Amino acid sequence: MRKILLLFILFIFMFPTVSLGDILGSECPKSENLVRTTDKDKDELVKALNEIIPKVYGASPEYKEWKIEIIEPMPSLTGFEENYYKMAINFCGKEVADHSWFVRLRFPRLLPAQSASLGELYIVKDKNNNWFAWFQYH
Repeated sequence: MRKILLLFILFIFMFPTVSLGDILGSECPKSENLVRTTDKDKDELVKALNEIIPKVYGASPEYKEWKIEIIEPMPSLTGFEENYYKMAINFCGKEVADHSWFVRLRFPRLLPAQSASLGELYIVKDKNNNWFAWFQYH
């Protein structure tokens, strides 16, 4: 019995159940409830991050200080970052991806750990003018 339990525990730690990130809601946002945004909405999203980040990352002191590294509408992403747009299409379809923003954050209090100090969110705006993250990559 102990051998089986030990194997089970090892299996859990060897193969994490979530490898690409955490879906924040139980389903994808419904595209009919979303508002199409443009670069002109960037300042509004930056302000909304003050509410979004604590909801996603919690109240831990490590996440109270953050800096924006990238903030772009997903369809505008180029280079390596274009892969995040393709992931969004794969997860929830092109319509949701086309309404989404990609936001990469750096949490300085977690440096020098590059991966741990990185946060990446997929964010949309709904018809009630609420911004929310629908996917957390880091």
